[in-house]
Amino acid sequence: MKHTLLSCCLLLLVPGAMAEQAYSDANPVTRSLVLQNEEAVVLVGAAYGETHNDENITTPLIAFAYGVTDDFTIGPLGARYRFNAFDSGSMPDLELAAEGGLMGFYESKAFGDSYAVGAGISGKYRVSPGVAFTFGGHYVSWLEDERDNRSELRVNAGVLVQVHSKLTLFAQGEYRELKDFAQDNAVNASVGGIWNISRRSEVTFAIGYDEFEPAKDGYDDDTMAECMMGVSYTYRY
Repeated sequence: MKHTLLSCCLLLLVPGAMAEQAYSDANPVTRSLVLQNEEAVVLVGAAYGETHNDENITTPLIAFAYGVTDDFTIGPLGARYRFNAFDSGSMPDLELAAEGGLMGFYESKAFGDSYAVGAGISGKYRVSPGVAFTFGGHYVSWLEDERDNRSELRVNAGVLVQVHSKLTLFAQGEYRELKDFAQDNAVNASVGGIWNISRRSEVTFAIGYDEFEPAKDGYDDDTMAECMMGVSYTYRY
């Protein structure tokens, strides 16, 4: 099953002193790419979709992360370090972070499992309190036991628009330049919304499309959807 860093490494655990804890901005547009010092986040949800072979699948969504400092966030599968924060330097509306870790996973009954280990840069440019653009680039190496390792270059871009004090809409697309795969490249995209219940909790809903066909490379197709919709709940403490 494929897991993305977006759901595995952005988000928990080890709470700080609750009465004094600072939490990330409730507005996703102005929210930092990293967690606050000692802030913990957990996400749970589920997604339902259809594979390229027209099989229906349901996938649980679980993610968590913990802010070691105001600039450094860790999760069980990776880490993110912010090296340019909002409201600092000559470009106060730009935030940049370096990140790395496990960025994907495919199962294969014929060739064994394949793990994607990668690193890269993520950024956010804040146009206003109601609009922001996101972007990133990553190099990923796929590690396999029974076949030669493969690699890819990923670039992504997205937009966040706050349409109500409680509701932010988003759209994001990613291009994958694939090396030694059956496909030379692939794209995926998603759109959705984030509903703020409170400063510490929110509900996210999204629909997505992915044109990568894992069966062409011997991976199990029934664990990755071509089209998928999902909903998740996030809580900060």
